[in-house]
Amino acid sequence: MGKEVDYDIVVIGCGVAGTSAALAAAEKAKEEGEKLSIALLERSDFDHRGGNSRWTASYMRMKNLDEVADNFVEDMMAFSDNYSDRKYIETLAANAGKTLRWVQEKGVDFDYLPTMFLTSSKPRLLPVGGGRAIIDTLARKASALGVEIIYEATVWDLVLNEEGAVSGLKVRVKGGGSLHLNVGAVILAAGGFQGNQALMSRYIGRDAHKIRTVAEGGLFNKGEAIEMAMKIGARGAGQFDSFHAEPVDPRSKREEAAVMTFPYAILVDKNGQRFVDEGRTTIDEQYEAVARTIFYDLPDHIAYMISDQKMYDIPNYEQALETDKPAIEADTLEELAEKLEIPADKLVATVESYNKACQPGEFRWDKKDGKKAIGINPPKSNWAIPIDKGPFIAYPIVCSNVFTNGGIATDTDGRVLSQDDYPIPGLYAAGETAGLYYGKYPGGTSVLRGLVFGRRSGMHAVSYVCNPEKLEV
Repeated sequence: MGKEVDYDIVVIGCGVAGTSAALAAAEKAKEEGEKLSIALLERSDFDHRGGNSRWTASYMRMKNLDEVADNFVEDMMAFSDNYSDRKYIETLAANAGKTLRWVQEKGVDFDYLPTMFLTSSKPRLLPVGGGRAIIDTLARKASALGVEIIYEATVWDLVLNEEGAVSGLKVRVKGGGSLHLNVGAVILAAGGFQGNQALMSRYIGRDAHKIRTVAEGGLFNKGEAIEMAMKIGARGAGQFDSFHAEPVDPRSKREEAAVMTFPYAILVDKNGQRFVDEGRTTIDEQYEAVARTIFYDLPDHIAYMISDQKMYDIPNYEQALETDKPAIEADTLEELAEKLEIPADKLVATVESYNKACQPGEFRWDKKDGKKAIGINPPKSNWAIPIDKGPFIAYPIVCSNVFTNGGIATDTDGRVLSQDDYPIPGLYAAGETAGLYYGKYPGGTSVLRGLVFGRRSGMHAVSYVCNPEKLEV
């Protein structure tokens, strides 16, 4: 098998969950006077480290650094139809503020920065510099405390001792060779499985290989951590056949090339037909459902946003267009349809019937304005303004995968639970490796829980490896 190396704690994954786990473990060990060897393993090279975390703007569902948004727990439970773990979410709410203060103390600044959600209905606190600022800062602090960060190393198996506790890891290194690590505890923080075509097909279903990851970081999330844990009896949690979806421009190679201006426009399928109430609610509360509809219900899994020059009158519209590709423009709807390769007569008829259905009223881009389009199917509940001021514009939209929902069940200390709901000794999981979400994603909670439970896992792992009666912890 190759050489053997010993570590007290090994963290797998260099995103927000992994770096917070490694740093919290190093800090707690130092605080308690324990000389522990801690390693953080990352499958990518240094320049690509961090998986999804590297690319995310890192929205936080917080009123401020100390307070979660109103109805935080109840909203998260409601979004999951009460399938999510309430105790886990209550722990998240109780520890969110103190965890962000901890991150801030390390040197990460937070602010209410502009977002792509022009009509956001929830507070959006962001770290200055996004997720990359968090992982760079926490990784640097962890290294300063002696954490060894090892790149281009992929864990492919967990080893148990005779008592059923995790005692080893098999790690494949660059070039294909493998080595064995003797370990005291392992923290799985390697993301979901959106970068694994086989697992996507198994859990998400037909044509899942056509769902692009929202950023290249997702391609590093192959799901081995989830599979390894399940192989030794871990219970799954979260909705395995679902994922957090986002509408993006398929022409763009840019990370998170989101198209979030569609509430002010109409959406049509490749046959030129509308298929959704684009103004049903604020963009942050509906974009995921729209993206899912595009993938699951539409021919060729694609839609087109159709608008006109009035879109450019909306303040800060550029923030809601994260794509780096320009709009497709044409002087007439017929020409636009030709460029989009959709039936011109159908598109013209759709726009004309929509224009006639638009009701009078004051257009307000920044909130639900009640300006409706009625008498058509589907109706439009807000922001119904005629499309009649050429040149006409269009953006293609497909569904992207931000992260997968299925993962490993853990308790509130991050300990991985068996099918019988007992902690598997020495094994922890945090971030998207730990399953939580069902149904609709409650925005601004993923990075937050990665930080909170990464930190809790790291601290608990130190207590575990330093306790001579490990199995009693």
